[in-house]
Amino acid sequence: MKLQSITRDVIHTISRYSNWKPAGIEQSFREHGVYADRAKWLRFIDVCLLCLGIVFMVAGIIFFFAYNWQDMHKFLKLGLIQALLIAAIALVLFSKFDAFIKNCILCGASFLTGALFSVYGQIYQTGANAYDFFLGWTVFITLWAVVSRFAPLWLLLISLVDITILLYANQVAGGWSAPLLFCILFVVNTACLLGFMCFKYRDTPRWFLKILAISSVCWSTISIVAGIGIQYTPVWWISLVIVALTYTGGIIYSLKSESIFYLLIIPLSVIIIISAFLVDTGDQDLTSMFFIVSAFIVSSITVLITQLIRLNKKWNGE
Repeated sequence: MKLQSITRDVIHTISRYSNWKPAGIEQSFREHGVYADRAKWLRFIDVCLLCLGIVFMVAGIIFFFAYNWQDMHKFLKLGLIQALLIAAIALVLFSKFDAFIKNCILCGASFLTGALFSVYGQIYQTGANAYDFFLGWTVFITLWAVVSRFAPLWLLLISLVDITILLYANQVAGGWSAPLLFCILFVVNTACLLGFMCFKYRDTPRWFLKILAISSVCWSTISIVAGIGIQYTPVWWISLVIVALTYTGGIIYSLKSESIFYLLIIPLSVIIIISAFLVDTGDQDLTSMFFIVSAFIVSSITVLITQLIRLNKKWNGE
């Protein structure tokens, strides 16, 4: 095994089963970049300050327009935001900043795009539904997300897609049931997750994949729970089948890849769904049913944690 691939878990294993002194182990891993050195901490601080600066700048621009709205001409309002957008894109295209800084600037430009749509709608009172605003915002930053391949920008784009679907269902598609709506959101987020996992989209960070997985599991859980206690429509059964197949695939993938994360969130979702079923069946005697559900949750969580600890030790050779 190469030293570069050694993780913190391996550090603890080596220190437990060898006579190598802790000081020597620590020094060796510092040399190979396992522990963060001064340069990495400075880089981390630079990134945090850069991100905070961009967030505060965008927030300041939005509050500036809100405070001076009555005193500014409509062309000045639109012109200022467009000038800022042009300046941001010019920095991305023509500056000599590194790729990360350019991508952060592009994220700021993406938020300014939303501000531009908001100002335009407020000035001309277009009367458009809220989903039109988010749909336009999504369309106009899609190309930037594809070109930049920057995980935070992709996260913004997927969030806008989810919001657009939610608002469309609320304002236009009034006949959509809750299981159908949240099943659509589950399918969309799961498709994005599988796309990034299968095509290895330029070393997608693990935190981004985990956020997508959590959002998918949340939508699937809400989709199933929302249909419990009401008439079980064909849409609900279809949603249940889709969720069951996806969860089965996720568990198989976790066992093959030795990943604890998916073995944690999927059983938690199943526990919530089963608890909702139990509560629904105890309409006549809620007190006793809540006691049963509490006992089920405590026992199932205990079993889950025990099994995950056992698997983790087995996979790490402990």
